[in-house]
Amino acid sequence: MCGIAGLALRHPAPWAGGIVADMTDAIAHRGPDSDGHLASPDQRVWLGFRRLAIRDLDPRANQPMLSASGRTAIIFNGEIYNSAELTAKHCRDVQLRTTGDTEVFLEAFERIGSAIFEQANGMFAAAFLDLSSGELTLVRDRFGKKPLFLHETPDGLAFGSELRTFRSFGLQPDPNSLPLYLHFGYFPSPHTFFRDTTQVCPGEFVIVHRGEIRRRQKFFDVTQWAWGQHDSANQAALQPILSDAVSIRTLSDVPVGGFLSGGIDSSLVAALLKSTGRSDLPMFTVSFRDGVADESPFAAEIAKHLGLSHQILPLEESRLPELIDDYLDCYEQPYADSSGLPSMLLCEAVKQHVSVALCGDGGDEFFGGYSRYDWFRRALLAQRVPRVARSLFGRLLPTLDRRRGLRLQQLLETRDAAGLYAQFIGGSSIVSAGELLCDVPSSRENPAEQLVRDLFARVPADPLSQAACFDAAYYIPDDLQVKMDRASMRVSLEVRCPLLDHRVARFGAELTTRTKFRDGPKTILRDALAQFVPRRLFERPKHGFSVPMRAWLSGPLRGVVHEAFRQRSVSECGWLNSATLLRLERDYHGGRTELSSTLWMLFVLAKFVDRASSATIASTTCPRIAMRSAA
Repeated sequence: MCGIAGLALRHPAPWAGGIVADMTDAIAHRGPDSDGHLASPDQRVWLGFRRLAIRDLDPRANQPMLSASGRTAIIFNGEIYNSAELTAKHCRDVQLRTTGDTEVFLEAFERIGSAIFEQANGMFAAAFLDLSSGELTLVRDRFGKKPLFLHETPDGLAFGSELRTFRSFGLQPDPNSLPLYLHFGYFPSPHTFFRDTTQVCPGEFVIVHRGEIRRRQKFFDVTQWAWGQHDSANQAALQPILSDAVSIRTLSDVPVGGFLSGGIDSSLVAALLKSTGRSDLPMFTVSFRDGVADESPFAAEIAKHLGLSHQILPLEESRLPELIDDYLDCYEQPYADSSGLPSMLLCEAVKQHVSVALCGDGGDEFFGGYSRYDWFRRALLAQRVPRVARSLFGRLLPTLDRRRGLRLQQLLETRDAAGLYAQFIGGSSIVSAGELLCDVPSSRENPAEQLVRDLFARVPADPLSQAACFDAAYYIPDDLQVKMDRASMRVSLEVRCPLLDHRVARFGAELTTRTKFRDGPKTILRDALAQFVPRRLFERPKHGFSVPMRAWLSGPLRGVVHEAFRQRSVSECGWLNSATLLRLERDYHGGRTELSSTLWMLFVLAKFVDRASSATIASTTCPRIAMRSAA
């Protein structure tokens, strides 16, 4: 796990090495063990790298790395778990100098080009440079585990693992992207908060030559799987896939452990560690003072049953409100998933013991774990009620339940499955983007709902399978993996997700909804776990990794939010309706507690508006690429 950055310019730029060094210095937390830089022979392309040494700790494995022929260079963030298989298949004609996966990825790419991406089982964001032609290939893994951003400049293209690598270029907010954030609470790929700045999409590679993007192409598209088509689950076939997915993710030359929440997914990973002979690896659980949210006693019981080393790490909840500035810096652009705060503390605590941790991300989306899927199913059944009756009942709901009534009214009035799911996952359904934004054309076009509709139209499956596919395509890479990558790499911790192995994910994705929910949510994974752990230890309601947001907004964050909404930068930015922000704040403290998620989302946005304003002022003193090239 590392950090990469670089420039691909239209003209030779002998001065660009200093800029790339600044870019990699900005992500030193992703790779504290070493750094390196390399320029193409014509000095149009510059590569920069920060290393977190995980496999083959010898300096010979540092990057940028050249192939044995000297024709190709690589900078690579991530892990290729099936590197032994790829070595046997593609590297028989070369004497490998290292024992890690980077050299295998490099040599295989030199031999078969982009075809290697589909064969690689791993998490990766990488840049391959053909030193003779100057052609640069940028690539990101199937589920977007590893980030890769692009920023277009007058002189060419900059790329990096984090947005902070572009700060000296004078990033400017793009208000046209905000309707997406206001709906989802995150920016779905390829969008970002900034102009001229995009993400390489999950499962995509980008060809760049002489500073220009020549081609963007998918090597993997999750919508192409046969979602919801298999009516039976062969546990005998799933078991070896699960076991291998866990086993290959323990490959490391530094200490490895695992997160154990006590829930089904992390408990299954722990059980598979035991069954594959890695009971030596320690498991870690964070504990909360709040007895309702604290699952550490359940985790302790499961660890004891499995005979695993287990540590409970107390989480100082009182610190969470104090982490707001760190949260904003960690996630770099507006990001409203408040569970990102405790995730930061979790990773801080675990890093004190290991450098690699396995987690249970992925089980909910592919095996039907979210409660919203069940609510979505019920809402679809309600669609069978005549529209007039639904409309009349919907008008009564706000008078019966002020907190949930308006949301339920909107759901009842929605006519189709795609629109219904868009409502379910809409974070700002209580207030429209049009009310929050001023003079932003995209706020009138509802791009978030259109994104959901476009995906549903491409996936020939039942609505629940389409919903899960949407989450796999956007929610996993742009929310869950943003959270885990930034929170972990902030403290130089590598996190691996066995349930996001594409073989495991596909098995779950292609099961029918009836099969997934045969005996309730996550039937298949619960049955798999029951082979190792008694059901009495894990059959209980699901708890999220959440924070007491309502208590915070009424307590330690009340003054902070009040001040944020009244910042001069907010009122003067020209595209954020500060009057609406102030009204929502008044309504929340007047008793409309259903606004808590919306208020948090807008607070985060307001803080980033102020940060962007300050950065714009500061950037006038920073040398941009165009200025350097003119020198």
